This record gives sequence, C-alpha cells and structure tokens, in this order.
Amino acid sequence: MDLLNSATEAELKANYRRAITYYKKLAQQGSSLDRVGIQQAIARCFEKLGSLNKAAQWHEKAGQAYMKLPGEIMGASERAYYGMVEFRSAVQDYAPNLAMRRAAKGYLDALSVCLRAGKEGYSHEMLFAAHLCVKIRDFTRAARFFADTAEQFKKEKVAKLARETTELAAKYYERSGNARAVRNLRTAET
Repeated sequence: MDLLNSATEAELKANYRRAITYYKKLAQQGSSLDRVGIQQAIARCFEKLGSLNKAAQWHEKAGQAYMKLPGEIMGASERAYYGMVEFRSAVQDYAPNLAMRRAAKGYLDALSVCLRAGKEGYSHEMLFAAHLCVKIRDFTRAARFFADTAEQFKKEKVAKLARETTELAAKYYERSGNARAVRNLRTAET
C-alpha cells in the first residue's frame, strides 16, 4: 500500500506511532505544500500520544515551511497567517519549556507580517502575543502589544477589556522602565 494511504489509515485507527513512522518517510517528498501538511500530521499524531515537545518541533517545522513557501504558491499574508497558527501551536505545546522562546520568535515574526495589513480581527492574537512576551520577559514588546490590543478593544467597543489591557500595558511599560509611555497611557485614559 502507498505510504500516504498507510499513514492515513493508521492515524484513523488511532495507531499514531505507526502513522508517524509512515509520515516521517513522506516528510521529504512531494511539493513544499504537501510537506507542510505531512509535518502538521506528524505534530497532530505526537499530540495524540501526549508527546507535546515532539509535536511542538513539528509545528515549528510546519510554521517555518509556510513562511518559506514561494509567492506563486501562496501570498505573503496567507503564508504568515498559517505560519503564525503553527508557531502558536508550538508555543502552546512547548509551554513552559525554555524551547518556547524559539517558537515565540517565529510566532511574533509571523504575527508582525499579518498585522502589517491591519489589526482588525487580530485582537485575540495580539493579546496572546502580549502575554507571550511577558512569559519570555520581553516587557517592552509586551507593553506595546497590550497597548495596541487596548486600542483595538476600544474600537470594538469592549470597554472592560480595553481598560484591563491598558492597565497591563502601563504595568509592563513600568517594568521595562518606560515612564514616558506610562504617563502617556494614563493621560489618554483621563
């Protein structure tokens, strides 16, 4: 039987170890987009087995592969979005492992590409990024994400979340030593 059929059948029978064996043989074959799908399948199987660090490694590979796809296969913003989703899965699977920092960089880079087109629809991702930056101790970037998210929540008329994220922005601007940004935030609130 073809490797892909064997892998798919094994996965559907919940024989994830066997599926991984087959998928790994396929990971270097086919088009670049096919390989991304195989990497995602391997990550999914490792998650089912409870091997989150191994799953995270494959999510990272998939995220990197999305970001490297040629423009004729997929546009830049679409590549960044799908890459961001994979890197976020890696971050979540790694947490709280220190390897999370590497996946966090990929996530934040991909999110930055997505935000160039506008912040509309990215409130949750920006809030996740803010908390992620706190976790990796990048307080200046965390504060900026909290502030940007607060502005987005204001536009969306979600007052309570806007207030909470503004307070978090001030807290992390303080932790980063940026007193001017704290004053500006507090002035804007009054």
